[in-house]
Amino acid sequence: MQKPVIVATNMLESMINHPTPTRAEVSDIAIAVREGTDAIMLSGETAHGKFPLKAVKVMHTVALRTESSLPITISSPGQSAAYKSHMGDMFALHGTTMANTLATPIIVFTRTASMAITLSHYRPSSTIFAFTNVERVKQRLILYHGVMPIYMKFTEDVEETFSQALKLLLSKGMVVEGQYVTLVQSGAQPIWRRESTHHIQVRKVQN
Repeated sequence: MQKPVIVATNMLESMINHPTPTRAEVSDIAIAVREGTDAIMLSGETAHGKFPLKAVKVMHTVALRTESSLPITISSPGQSAAYKSHMGDMFALHGTTMANTLATPIIVFTRTASMAITLSHYRPSSTIFAFTNVERVKQRLILYHGVMPIYMKFTEDVEETFSQALKLLLSKGMVVEGQYVTLVQSGAQPIWRRESTHHIQVRKVQN
């Protein structure tokens, strides 16, 4: 359905008045992360609680520790994914498998958010850097698990755009020179190539 799932049910309600959470609240956060939610959210804890910053830090710490302990598993699409209309799902699956095997981040260029969202569904172990030249797409992608949306204007040349993206990531310290990245592109909503041309590449970061 390509809809982000957000759990926001007073997860640290006791921290509205107390500086430490209950064991049950910590467990609730961990369970939400293990179940694969895209985002967890605070409300009253930060809106009118006495310890808003501490509540955010607690949630952040529990979520990171839980994620780091999760095994890397990739759910396979059903048999229907073998059909042409599901080609994007197949490429997202294999792109995730390749990125996990080589321990590389994923780079995707998108104007619709579709491929970035599909990649998020397969929960790669590294970050999905989703470059888009549409501001509303960037805002939408913020909610999806593992996706770091980055606004950037695309040029008419694919190699020039890719080079600009790598320079931007290098300047922000998100990748390092000599590192490999996995590039996944969908042909369903082509940007440079003709329609239905999907591809996966592993590229070396060079300054």
